[in-house]
Amino acid sequence: MTQQGPANVRVYGVLVRGGRVLIADEQVGGRDVLKLPGGAVEAGETPEQALRREFMEEGRLEVEPTRLLHVPGTLYSHWIHGLYTPIYYAVEGEGEPATPPGEPLVLRFMEPDEAVASGRMAVPEVVAIGRALTAHRRSCAGRGDGRTLQ
Repeated sequence: MTQQGPANVRVYGVLVRGGRVLIADEQVGGRDVLKLPGGAVEAGETPEQALRREFMEEGRLEVEPTRLLHVPGTLYSHWIHGLYTPIYYAVEGEGEPATPPGEPLVLRFMEPDEAVASGRMAVPEVVAIGRALTAHRRSCAGRGDGRTLQ
């Protein structure tokens, strides 16, 4: 008997710069939402490979996954009225996002509190952002460079 993994595996990345998080403003299931950049893991890809590909497709950004943040399991999405299995990573990358023509989203760095308070984010993404910011603060404190996030 062959075991199969969950269907509709999605991978998302939290890119933090200067206390702000890269957010995708797009339509999902006919709703205007704020979400983290990312998307489907295709056949033959690892989640990390898919994440790199998705960041390049959506924003022309090369990123490197640095830490697994959150794997809440298979969930029911009220946005798409179906099941999905999200995986969230902290990522690092340089450059400014440049959404290519035909990509139906807008990428921008936002204050985390503003994104969360919008009511347009899914709960697992809010959890992932919180964990990424906590890890980022610890990293800054560990370097002793005095940088903190507000």
